[in-house]
Amino acid sequence: MIKEYLYFLFLPLLICSSQAFGFPGMIRHGYVSCTSCHVSPSGGGVLTPYGRELSGEVLSTWAKEGESQFIYGAFAKRIPEYLMFGGDTRVIQTYQNNPIFTEKRFFLMQSDLEGALRIGKFTLDLEAGYLDSNEFQSLRHYVIYQINDENAVRLGKFKNNYGINTDEHQLTIKSGLGWDEETETYNLEYSQLTGNTSVFATAILGAPESAENKHGLTIGRTGVVDHGASLRASTFLADHYELGMSYFYGKKSGTDWRNVLGPFVILGFTPQFYYMGELDFQDQNRWGVFDYQRLTYEAVQGLQVFISQELARPDFIALTSRIARYGMGLQFFPRPHFELDLRWNWEQDPYNETNYNSLAWILFHLYL
Repeated sequence: MIKEYLYFLFLPLLICSSQAFGFPGMIRHGYVSCTSCHVSPSGGGVLTPYGRELSGEVLSTWAKEGESQFIYGAFAKRIPEYLMFGGDTRVIQTYQNNPIFTEKRFFLMQSDLEGALRIGKFTLDLEAGYLDSNEFQSLRHYVIYQINDENAVRLGKFKNNYGINTDEHQLTIKSGLGWDEETETYNLEYSQLTGNTSVFATAILGAPESAENKHGLTIGRTGVVDHGASLRASTFLADHYELGMSYFYGKKSGTDWRNVLGPFVILGFTPQFYYMGELDFQDQNRWGVFDYQRLTYEAVQGLQVFISQELARPDFIALTSRIARYGMGLQFFPRPHFELDLRWNWEQDPYNETNYNSLAWILFHLYL
């Protein structure tokens, strides 16, 4: 029992999202490619000028002309078009309740700045700031070479592109597979983005410059960093549906090689109603399964309510390895630059399926 409840001690840390602002659910408005709004081919990070306009016109409840610009357009006349800037600050209030303890915490999760410079076919991107660990660091820095309109190569430090591109690192399909917070690696990525398909092939090179911290421990919430290779491919139907498959082969330092494979879907039924789902199978001496589903309805523009379901069972043989989680919540984007996220999750006790432990949080996000 004690081992199981240790999970709840570290769960707030998994909530802390270090990845920048990005929403795969925008496919419901016909935006199948992340590059419509972001510098990064896989989404997240610095917004393009078009992406900033959409954050006011499509994502937010209210917006005035020019309000979505970097720092409200204060430096618009001084910043050339080939320079783009952004930044994120997140604070969170958490609440946990389980048979061992009840706890409330309020803390700063993230505060960083990011900039991108485009010179011809090259784009340079650099992010740096403070995370909940109170350490100044850069989780993303890379260079992109745009071969042509559809093909690009990226080299640097960023998240491996696998499955649904979401910044919610506490999900079983992220944290359960060891791809939660601060697990960015140095990668060489090739991407091909067309109107009907997307392909990402990545060589994962690890993180040699920070293999150990000052205590002599390897970095990352899971304690180790991946190296290996991955492939993510998807097809788009009617500009509102994405069906894809991902594969990963690699290992973490001190662990065995593993295979991870699974399908994912993002279905924009209407501009107000969409679904995201992912199912992953892992083979690491023993087979395991991880899944995530979320059904979202936008009641009014900028106010999204949703229900979710998650499952993690890294070992089919060990029944107590099973984590079943059910949730509900809302995301509110009242104006450009602001997000409010309220969630409540119930997690089934693997030792007694009639008992549930609860975790809730309120997150405030300011993006520049």
